[in-house]
Amino acid sequence: TNNTLGFRTSAAAAAESSAAASSSSSSGGGGAAASTGATVTESKSQVWPSVPKDSSVTLNVNKEAVAVTAIEVSDVKSDLSNVELSVGALSEKPSGLSDAAPKVYQYLTITKKNLDEGDANFNIGFRVTKAWLAENSLSSADVSLYRLKDDKWNELATSVVSSDATYVNYKAP
Repeated sequence: TNNTLGFRTSAAAAAESSAAASSSSSSGGGGAAASTGATVTESKSQVWPSVPKDSSVTLNVNKEAVAVTAIEVSDVKSDLSNVELSVGALSEKPSGLSDAAPKVYQYLTITKKNLDEGDANFNIGFRVTKAWLAENSLSSADVSLYRLKDDKWNELATSVVSSDATYVNYKAP
């Protein structure tokens, strides 16, 4: 139920697809961070005592140091109890993993308890600074969210939602 996520530019995807696919982590998320030297530098968690069928819940992060802005759980397929979501920024790439890409904005850990992937739909909102994009000669369309699953970095369909003077905001399932 834990995931390690990294931001990867799609411009680098072709060059790094085999390296990302050969990632050697045996577990993701908090376990990978705790066992491989990376530490969570900033995090946000929330527990919902009950989540009724057909409802939605959102973890709003609002932490400057965490690129994830929100995790939305929608279309819950059955009544759930004691659901917990947690997201954290990692201090570095967990050792033993290949880089998600040559240019990684931030490695993250997302943990969910009492909530399986088949229980609902998930959307992750995140942001990247325009300054980082400019420093790395990237456009807003070059950013993708990648998920470590089955020892492989898997690209999630990522779309630009909005932007302001500082950030480009994205959404990925």
